[in-house]
Amino acid sequence: MLLLVLVALLAWFLYLGSRKPRGFPPGPVRLPLVGYLPNMKSEHIYKQLWQMSSTYGNIIGLYFGSQATIIVNGWEAVKESILNDDLDGRPENIFSNIFFNDKQRGVMFVENDFWKEQRRFTLHKFRDLGFGKRSHEEVIQEEANELIKEIKETKGSISLQGMVGVSAINILWALMGGTRFSRKDGRLLHLVNILNELFRSGNAAGGIETVFPALRHIMPDSSSFNTAIRNIKPIQEFIKKSVAEHKADFDADNPRDFIDIYITELKKRKFEEDTTFTDDQLLAICGDVFSAGVETGSSSVSFAILLSVLSPHVMGKIQQELDNVVGNVRLPSMNDRTKLVYTDATQTEVFRYRGSAPLTVPHKALRDTKLQGFRIPAGTVVMNNLYSVHMDPGYWGDPETFRPERFINPDGSFRKDERVIPFGKGRRSCLGESLARMTTFLLFSSLMQHFTFSLDPAIPVTNTDGKMGFTLAPPDFRVFAKARL
Repeated sequence: MLLLVLVALLAWFLYLGSRKPRGFPPGPVRLPLVGYLPNMKSEHIYKQLWQMSSTYGNIIGLYFGSQATIIVNGWEAVKESILNDDLDGRPENIFSNIFFNDKQRGVMFVENDFWKEQRRFTLHKFRDLGFGKRSHEEVIQEEANELIKEIKETKGSISLQGMVGVSAINILWALMGGTRFSRKDGRLLHLVNILNELFRSGNAAGGIETVFPALRHIMPDSSSFNTAIRNIKPIQEFIKKSVAEHKADFDADNPRDFIDIYITELKKRKFEEDTTFTDDQLLAICGDVFSAGVETGSSSVSFAILLSVLSPHVMGKIQQELDNVVGNVRLPSMNDRTKLVYTDATQTEVFRYRGSAPLTVPHKALRDTKLQGFRIPAGTVVMNNLYSVHMDPGYWGDPETFRPERFINPDGSFRKDERVIPFGKGRRSCLGESLARMTTFLLFSSLMQHFTFSLDPAIPVTNTDGKMGFTLAPPDFRVFAKARL
């Protein structure tokens, strides 16, 4: 009898562990405890998640451990998903829990009224400081000049991503912390290296530690999770030190940057109960913007250079256009953009072809809702696959071909396409999109204006799929830079 009871209990456990909610989208079998985890590949999971749509359709229901998850593929489904306010939530971020005493902080991984207030405040103050506006253009051009100078002084081949990463830090930190560092400052080079390692150590779909948080206590030091923790700490220390320096010489009448502005707000709300403005929140916002902005910015520019090098006719057309429109006595500016049609089209094609975020940051259903007719229960994690939109052969025809001309109209004007959404869409779109687009355009066009690049054959590039982690980065490559001016 005891054996029969145990067998019955086991059968009941297996049944509960494999059951899916009523109306849940079709998907692979749910294995008890682990769900679909054993079947996940470690590289380019966005391709795997898209391939599954040929079996289950564009809305796929599966489980990562015990977490119900929806995979969204294809333009119509992705658009409906990211514009659905019911899906504007965020699953808990394990790193935020660790560093902020089991609380979600920042702007990337918070939700509801907390997120709305902090995002609204941050975006408003960023705009006041010139974020993504012409007033920030001089900062980017100054960094472009310094980058060009460093490349000219470097002998032999160069690794662009590290160099551009230094530029990206200075561009962002001018806004956040009001400081510009020397390009040879050891702290800057260290930050670039740990940011690259941090973003390669993760998984855009979340690792096993996200599904089973307790496992982090037994993970070896070499695990991707502990690698991420190890690299987050010095970034936090860098930000904490800067905030402390700002507080030490704070002048409420003369705010210099975002940190000063936020400190002013902290003082205003000091005696408010349940305020969302705290010291931890300031650290988390700076961490979110700084970390994501630097790594994705350097990856976008590096991918643009690499893809242009692999298509010499593209590089030639860009340089001819720059010579005709800008000349050789000044750097390109945002005023030139409407005339630099081919350059703009190339940048757009880079965003489509190798965007740094093939998957959006995971969303979460705040309440029961529907998507493409399927029931999505509250608490379900939703992963929107932008790769499936950008590489859809039914729409693009030849998506695997790097072809900037697809964004140029027959009359020679630039052709916008609503399906190119490298920064997402809707209320959860990337906070730094305007600055990222400006930075990528100005750095890329300035480099193309001043140099003709060629690959260093000592590091062959066999494909351009890139290296996946929390985001997508270019494969390892080095280039020779021959000065044009």
